[in-house]
Amino acid sequence: MPACIDLRKAHLHRQHGDLLAVYTWINAERALVLIPAYRPKAPWYVVMESAAYLYDDPAYLARACVKACEVLGIEPNRPNWVRVATIVNEGLPDLVGMPSEPTWQRAGQEFGTLVVKSNGQEIAAEALTIPDAGAEYVPA
Repeated sequence: MPACIDLRKAHLHRQHGDLLAVYTWINAERALVLIPAYRPKAPWYVVMESAAYLYDDPAYLARACVKACEVLGIEPNRPNWVRVATIVNEGLPDLVGMPSEPTWQRAGQEFGTLVVKSNGQEIAAEALTIPDAGAEYVPA
């Protein structure tokens, strides 16, 4: 099942210079999403709650933040990965403390009903919807 991210339904977001930290849910799991704030359509780096405990190990945190720099398209030098590590490390309590994903309205907009009939009798019906296209980060 592919990930579904909808930034309109984010729990919290914080801007850290040229990086945006978004606390949201991906497939009903809490997630910290790092996004380049001024480069729309740039790749995102995601820390899932199920992997948050790994970032407690300084060696893992350092390796992961070097990778995050590469994914986010910023130079993976020491000052940058330390900056990313600080954002992640300071954001973990907020990630773990987030509430569970709320129940959202059904995705997509209903525009009609498909009815199947046999000999004039309805045998099946299904709502037709335009699927929600998901989220795309566009700076304000």
